[in-house]
Amino acid sequence: MENKHASNGIAEDLIRAFVQIASAELHTKTSIEKAVSEIENGADENFGVLMDKVAALQADLLSYAELRREIMLNLYSMYGEKGNKEMWCTVKHLGMAMYTAFEAYQASDNDPELFDFAMRANRMFIRAITEFLGVEVTECAACFSDILKAGGSYET
Repeated sequence: MENKHASNGIAEDLIRAFVQIASAELHTKTSIEKAVSEIENGADENFGVLMDKVAALQADLLSYAELRREIMLNLYSMYGEKGNKEMWCTVKHLGMAMYTAFEAYQASDNDPELFDFAMRANRMFIRAITEFLGVEVTECAACFSDILKAGGSYET
């Protein structure tokens, strides 16, 4: 028996997965920059150790990017490639911005302005992913899945 509704929940999970992986890419890029800065500033740590660290981080960065791309392509194809693939980079960048803004809020002492930034970035991301997929994605991931399970046609 085919579970016709599973793909909607899967889409929700894949959206979260590629955003998290994109965030790992961004964090790894920052770690590379830090290690390179330490090398350039003559850190006490062994030069060879730092170079090995940079090489390992670069390998991780490539692995993360490859997996994120695969997930994004899979997600795009789930909806019959009827969306706007030109939104690819915007979706990726807004996904990272949304998550990074939320992390800034989490690191704060519940700063309402930072929370507002995170929510505004989330709304921008939702608009972009809606256009990218060619289906309406609500601001609430659970609602997105529920709407699609109801069989609604939400083409943009």
